[in-house]
Amino acid sequence: MAETETREEDLRRLLTDAIEVQLAALKAGISFWTEWIEKTSEFVQEATQTLSTLNAEDQQAKDVLLGLVDAGRASIRSMTEIPRHTAERFIEELDKLEAAKEETPPQSARRAAGKGSGRRRRRTTRVKA
Repeated sequence: MAETETREEDLRRLLTDAIEVQLAALKAGISFWTEWIEKTSEFVQEATQTLSTLNAEDQQAKDVLLGLVDAGRASIRSMTEIPRHTAERFIEELDKLEAAKEETPPQSARRAAGKGSGRRRRRTTRVKA
């Protein structure tokens, strides 16, 4: 009986860990695309302003275009940092999950502390009408 409970507990822990990793990856992915959209939007706004300046003013086109090239370089540089930021967020999320696990005792310890009669408690699900 104890071996079955241990196997069930191990399986539950394995599935829980897999789901937590998947959720952390999804959160990191969302942050990746959010940051990518923000950086791309900033570049598009700057490029639009630069092109408007080119069309509206009689400035030298060379200076305005050089500004646009600089903005493009800055945009590419910030884009190359997005994967690093995403990895950092993923690791932070995993660290948060690990810290939460360390604060919460394992289910087997909670079960042992709650056992009075030695019988396993059965979970019941209540359905709201």
